[in-house]
This record gives sequence, C-alpha cells and structure tokens, in this order.
Amino acid sequence: MIKVFIIILNFNGGRDTIECLNSLKNEKAEILVVDNGSTDGSMEKILKQVQDDNRNLKIIENKRNLGFAKGMNKGIRFALKKGAERVLLLNPDTEVNKGFLEPLLTNGADVVGPIIKFKRKGQWVYDFGGKVNWWLGRSYHLEDFHLGGVMASLRSACHHPRCMSIDYVSGACMLIRRKVFGKIGLLDERYFLFFEDADFCLRAQKTGFKVALEPKSMILHKLSEGKKKPLYCLYHLIRSNLIFVNTWLPFYRRPLAYLYLVALGFKMLLNRL
Repeated sequence: MIKVFIIILNFNGGRDTIECLNSLKNEKAEILVVDNGSTDGSMEKILKQVQDDNRNLKIIENKRNLGFAKGMNKGIRFALKKGAERVLLLNPDTEVNKGFLEPLLTNGADVVGPIIKFKRKGQWVYDFGGKVNWWLGRSYHLEDFHLGGVMASLRSACHHPRCMSIDYVSGACMLIRRKVFGKIGLLDERYFLFFEDADFCLRAQKTGFKVALEPKSMILHKLSEGKKKPLYCLYHLIRSNLIFVNTWLPFYRRPLAYLYLVALGFKMLLNRL
C-alpha cells in the first residue's frame, strides 16, 4: 500500500479544519495538521474533536504565522522523514468526497489535482487547473459552470480541452510524488501567500515531471463570497506576483508586467473604498 500523508495548514480556522478532517475519516492516509501560530484557540478545538473521535492525528505547532509555503514545508519535511511516498497538500476550507484520493493515486502524473467545486454568486463553478499569461506574469484558473454533458465527459476521461494542457494545479489540493521533492526541492518560501503552487508546478515541469488534473476526483472549496480581502492579503498577492514575474518572465516582458501590477494594485485599493 502506498504511504500517503495529507497535510492541512491551519491558521485561525478551527471550524473549517474540523469539517475538513471529518470529511477525511474514510481515507487511508496519515493526517498531519500544521498550525501556523493560531491565536483564536482553534488548535484546542481541533485537538478536542480528534480526542473525542479517538483519531490518530499528527500535529506540528509553529509559534508564528510562517505563510503557506514555509508552513507547508514543515509538514512536508516531517512526512518525508516518516517515509511518505506521496504527499497531499490540502486547504483547511475544503471538504473531500468519499474516495477522492484513489483516482489521484492511480493517475500517472507526478503532480496531480482534482476538479475543485466552489460557489460564485450562488452558482456552482468548477476549476480545472490553471494557466499562466506569459506576457503579464499572471496566473488564472480554467473554470466552467455545471454543464451536464461537459461534466459527464470530464468525470469519465479528460477529453475536455481545458484540462488537456495546464500549467499548474491548485495548491488547495495537490498530490505530489516523493521523487519530485527529491529533484526540485520543496515549495519556494519566498512566497508567503499565493503563486507558490504555480511556481512549484512550473519547476516540476521544467525538470521533466508531469502535472495533470484528475477528472474522476472532486473536492469542495468553501470560498467566502462578498467579503473584502484583508489588506495583508492584497499586499502578499502583489508581492508574490512580483516575485513570480522576476522568476519566470524574460527581462523584455517584465516592464509590461510591472505596469500591469501597478494598475492592479490601484484597482484593488479603489475597490476597498
């Protein structure tokens, strides 16, 4: 049996994390929660829930918020040390369908993600992975609404053109083979939030590994609608995008990307007024 570790990064999200853990009850994998310096008592709630359910859960508690990449890397190192053959990165605000893991494990790709289902303006939207705009250095998700025929095709085999060629899968749920870490290293810790998933997948592909979407697997992502992102999120979005641009775009394309980021930053600030 393949040894799998599922790593969930918690930061002040006890209720979501507990619901995510409950959805994983039937999966045959080691579960590891990495807490990023939560201050809301969420870890106490998580530990109590786990004890009440008599579940074996591994915990790593960081003293402060290290960001997504650095926090996840603590968990990845632990999992690899314990002999993990596959590592699944999973957001705490997700819930998985029963049996979601098996199709990911049988997929031949080295980095693989499921279809991600979420709501936007009350309507279900399905995420099939991401692409990069190589002129602006921006990542974007390939999305579609619930169209019966298209979804039936996707669930049976990935014939849909949107998932035939992707640049990355979402870090909200990403299964990675051990050998990938051995070859390219862990998540790039320069990214505090955002773009670390795209960067990791691009590094993997550059080294010859395959990144793919598995249409027979689906999870729910409970994105918050109608809430303005905190200023620190907007800051890290622009900052991480700038790091991504400087890492992946040739020098002659960067000026246009910089101008776009300035315009994007102003737009985000105006939307908060």
